[in-house]
Order: sequence, then structure tokens, then C-alpha cells
Amino acid sequence: MAHAAARSWALAALAALLCGSNAFVSEWRAPKRCTQILRRGISPRGAPSGRPTPLVVPKKEGPQWWDARNSASPVVKPPTEPNGQWRMWYYGRAGTEWAKGLKAFLPTGRIGCATSSDGLKWRRCKGPLEGGAVLDPSEDAFDSVHVGVGDVVQLPNGTLWMYYFGGGLDGLPNQGIRMQIGLATSEDGLKWQRAEGGQPVLSPGDEEDFDALFVAWPRVLPPWLTKGVKGIPKNQWYMSYHTAKFESTGLRWTAGAAFSPDGIHWKKAGPVLGPSSSGSWDSCGVGVRHLVVKENALTMLYEAVDDRGDHACGLAYSEDGVVWQRQDVPGRAAGGPILQKGEDGDWDSRVVGTPYLVPPLGDVWGPQ
Repeated sequence: MAHAAARSWALAALAALLCGSNAFVSEWRAPKRCTQILRRGISPRGAPSGRPTPLVVPKKEGPQWWDARNSASPVVKPPTEPNGQWRMWYYGRAGTEWAKGLKAFLPTGRIGCATSSDGLKWRRCKGPLEGGAVLDPSEDAFDSVHVGVGDVVQLPNGTLWMYYFGGGLDGLPNQGIRMQIGLATSEDGLKWQRAEGGQPVLSPGDEEDFDALFVAWPRVLPPWLTKGVKGIPKNQWYMSYHTAKFESTGLRWTAGAAFSPDGIHWKKAGPVLGPSSSGSWDSCGVGVRHLVVKENALTMLYEAVDDRGDHACGLAYSEDGVVWQRQDVPGRAAGGPILQKGEDGDWDSRVVGTPYLVPPLGDVWGPQ
């Protein structure tokens, strides 16, 4: 039944609200050229469409949970077998502080899990850590202050690899800002072990590099998903991440890319998509993004910021993961936006961001 319900969707674009502190779903009908506009709200057959619907709400299942204050940035995986469960990993926290007593300036902190039979109604899973979390900051490594989930890849043998990011006591101008990317593994999605001795698999660049401040929010495509993308080298893993830089005009965000032969050892390919011209909807750059393989190319749904600080989501495409072009969107500027914040009074009226795409079950969107 879960698969039948899911097939009635066109496409679910799952996103987390950075400041509204909920996770929600919007429907994006699978476009021929990825140019349709995201529709706000959930619209499986027979269900009303309209205002966007929160799926995971802080304190909904009680104040004892690890994410009692905020929940954000879901990574969503549909069932892999008939009558299986949808799974979601996301980050959040219960209070205003990170570990070590530091005041938090991002919605990150800890990582938890939720499951669903239909992709719409979700229940938190009780993990083995305090409050039901599944991954906490380390004691004294690069991620000792806060962590956040970036992506989860299921290997052919069923093992789960979580690419997460975290920050420690170093970093300027604030402790916790020098985020790095780590890897954890799990057999059940609840009990996770840090790989590589707890060391990062991708670190910030040197002082003169574009990603000197931090590397975070990784999205990872294994080679069995990108084998139809001719521009990506054979048997190479692909990672998309982003960083930021303080400039005279303010903070600017840029997406970077990296390749790996094994998903552990990565070589950076440099900046791949950054700010557009002043006055544009994405003039301050490209932040959190998610990628899918479609028609032997990569499609990116990305979060961006304009000169006023408003966040919105748009589209880009690439044939090799390095050279990216903003998608033509009818009636909009290059790239969009295709999803914007809600109206005053709506639960998502402050900001939308951190998108995650879930292709419709039963449809062919490149290699599966």
C-alpha cells in the first residue's frame, strides 16, 4: 500500500525550514525540462492541496525528545521493498545551546530519525542516544560542538553510509563555524559508528581557497547512480557541498564539488556554482542543494539568498558535475525561483531552504 500511495505523487521535494523549525513537503510535477513551478502543499490523489504541511514538528511527540526546539534538513529515502518503510534522517536540538555550552547560531546540533508508511505521516524513531537521537557530537574531535546530516547512501549490501558535517571549538569569527565533513556507517539506520577513526573525509581549504571557512551540507551520488552521466568519470563517487566567504558586501555562498574512487578519499574540483549578479534572486550565492540524475545529466535544486537576505529555491543542471547552468524557468529569472517563503502568518513565512528531492516511485529517473 505504501508503494501504491507513493506512485500517486508526481514528485516530492522535501525541505527543512531553517528558522521555522519544521520539516515539510511540497509537490513538484516531474517536468520534461524541469521547468514547472513547485506547488506548495501535499497533493496525493484525493487529498486537498493548498498551504504547505509540516511533517515533523518540535514537541509534537513530547518535550523529552532530542529535537524539542527545532527539526530541520531532512534526508528522505523511500522504501526499497514492498510494504517497506520510508526513512528520514534530520538534524535539530532541544535547546538554544550546542555541546560545550556554546550558543547555537545554526539549527544543527544532533541527528535523529523518523519513519513513515506513506511518506506523509511520520513518527520519530527512538535512537540509542539521550532523547532518542542517533548521532551526537564527539568528545574532542572536529565535530565536538554540533553535527548535521548531509546525505545517506545505501550500499548494494544494504549498509548505510551517512555523510554528515560538524564543527568543533576552532573557527573564526565563531567557534563551531569551521565545519568539516565526516562519514558514519550503520546496518539499521539507528546505531551509527564513525568511520575513518572519526576523522573528516573532507576539510576546508587553505586560507586563500574559496572554501577556507568551512565545507558542509554534503550531497553524495555513488557511481551506480551516475553511470549514465557521460561527463562523470567511470566508477567515481560525486559530492556536492557548499561553503561561504565574508566579503566587503556581506556573506557570499558557493557550491563546490569533489570526486572519489571509494566514497572515502576525495579530491576537490573547485567552486562550481556561486552568486549571480546583484539584484538577482540568488545574488548572494548558492547554499544547501540536492541532486538527482535525470536524462543522463544532473539536476540540482538549490537554496539561494538575495540582497535582502530572503531565501528561495531554484534549478540548475550539469552534464559533468563541474560546469553548471541555471535552468531556464518560464516567467522567471535564470534558475527561478521555483519555491519561495510563505505569506505573512504562514508557518514558513520566514524562510525556506535545504531542499531534498525524492523521485516518484515507479517512474524512471535515470539509474536506480
